[in-house]
Amino acid sequence: MSRPQKHIAQSNSGKYNYLLFDSVFAFNAFVDHEIQQLSSSNASRWNNVVQSTSQNLNSGTDWYGTPTPKDVKELEEHRTFLGMKLAQKIQPQVKDKLATYLDYLQDSVLPKPKMAYNDRGLGVFSFERAAMAMYKDFPVNTQTPVSTAVSQMNIELRNHQISTSVKSVYAYFQDKQMSYPSMQLYIMAGANANVKGDQLLYVGLACAELVDFLELRGISVEVNVMLGTSFRNQVAMACVRVKRFQDKLDKNQLLLTSSDPRYFRYRGFKGLVALSNYFGLTIPSGLGSITAQMGTAFAKAINPAGFVFEQSYAMETAVKEVTQIIENYKNQLAA
Repeated sequence: MSRPQKHIAQSNSGKYNYLLFDSVFAFNAFVDHEIQQLSSSNASRWNNVVQSTSQNLNSGTDWYGTPTPKDVKELEEHRTFLGMKLAQKIQPQVKDKLATYLDYLQDSVLPKPKMAYNDRGLGVFSFERAAMAMYKDFPVNTQTPVSTAVSQMNIELRNHQISTSVKSVYAYFQDKQMSYPSMQLYIMAGANANVKGDQLLYVGLACAELVDFLELRGISVEVNVMLGTSFRNQVAMACVRVKRFQDKLDKNQLLLTSSDPRYFRYRGFKGLVALSNYFGLTIPSGLGSITAQMGTAFAKAINPAGFVFEQSYAMETAVKEVTQIIENYKNQLAA
């Protein structure tokens, strides 16, 4: 496989060593390759992770979400978000919490374009609208006896034209804001050790709601997930793109990388070791930590126009992040 380009960025919070990946597949391939190239110190760290993982699973912990995985092999092969039933249970609650605020935003901040119709050929022809008042038109020409006979014959043969009494049949978005720029979202994945597995769900679900809200208003959204760790005044970070501007959101990919404790607390840890090794760093025995505002500082260092989801482990904080991002976006447009 090709070796990803190394990047370095500096911010007030320290030095960022980071890699950019175009997909989750590319990130997984890098991790699996680099884990075979570890220094002796990093190999020892990774072996300790594997051993402690096995011990945790045997104890029936909920640290990897529920239900508890059977063994390390199951975690190694984990590529699909398995908490979709739980997500389906929680998502309506997130929607409900967001509903009142999103209604206000829809009316006052970022209104959804309304469908309108015209008869001037502007927009897309709407067959459904034309069909509302369709009728068969049998034109009759009585200028000459022959013309009259031909018209009568066409009526007998049911040779007719289809017409509609609705003239405004071309659909377009009324007052659509063509100047809305696209938005790049960054999500800080994972959590420190004291956070329960299922609590990781909220940030991914809230992000999915935000993407739906924005794209219904014609705003293209790119979504990137950040996996990283901080130690000795520097950060090792992977920035993985899970949605391009032109793509529909793949909720499985989003929730897998941003909110799945099975993924983050095994493959994510594996990625942290691999990243550190790739930059010639020895990761600490505790694999470092996710410091407050680490994701925000990193995203602003590489893309000042980006918007960041920090870690949200409760519905209220996830909803607050969504509303704050929308308000900040609107303020950015007005600046």
